[in-house]
Amino acid sequence: MKFGLKVNPGTWTEARRWADIAQDAGFDSLWTGDNLRNARDPRVPVHDGPAIIAGWAATTARIRIGLLIANMIYRRPTVLAKQAVTMDHISDGRFELGVGSGLWPADHAMAGVPVWSAQERADRFAEFVATVDRLRSGDAQDHAGGHYPYEGAALSPAPIQRRIPLIVAANGPRALAVAADHADSWVTFTGTAEEQDFHEATLTRIRTLDQRTADRGRPPVRKVLLAYGSISPWSSADAFSRLVDRYRAIGFDEIICYAPKPAERAVFDKVARRLTDLQ
Repeated sequence: MKFGLKVNPGTWTEARRWADIAQDAGFDSLWTGDNLRNARDPRVPVHDGPAIIAGWAATTARIRIGLLIANMIYRRPTVLAKQAVTMDHISDGRFELGVGSGLWPADHAMAGVPVWSAQERADRFAEFVATVDRLRSGDAQDHAGGHYPYEGAALSPAPIQRRIPLIVAANGPRALAVAADHADSWVTFTGTAEEQDFHEATLTRIRTLDQRTADRGRPPVRKVLLAYGSISPWSSADAFSRLVDRYRAIGFDEIICYAPKPAERAVFDKVARRLTDLQ
């Protein structure tokens, strides 16, 4: 099992501090989000995700870094692919790219984009991810898609990694099909579901995802859990161990946790001391 830490820093000082903590504790990966504002409270400071990643890329050495997840609401796939290549170079080949369909009305409002229907969101997501997948593979042919057409794409320089790892966030059937077609990794989180309900639904999603990748002649994708919502990783060190055992047993390869709040820091420190054993 690998472990990642997700940080949505309000200052660069905070971003650097958590990067140091994550590396010193032995975390495998370090992540930030991609939102223009906090969805619930605009007073909460939020920085641009790719800019934070670029800063981490230049100031860390070992740890994998990634965007979890790039928000399709206000990103074009060609621009995102170019950003990904740049971050891959700055990090010397340690970058991973997560892609999601977005959801929050606040993101739509800030981007000046009407809130999409479920059908349009699914259609856009399929085209967006397929385009990013082609571009990361070096295919710069013109694309005449319904939502994200482009001409004359330039992919120079090539990324350091042969193919920048692509993580697809998916829960619904159409999004899972997109992950089966294009993803190296799949990420999921509880959202508003209770943990037991999520666990049961996730078993079904894993079986569906594995069957679809097999049908396409692709190897199983790496499975990533974002411990969020009804999953509380920092309630106690023993609870963290049980979380690892519970989700390792159903096939997860990595658990990513949000950085702890001040009241959770003591538990985080205990877990960090056990991290090697849990891996």
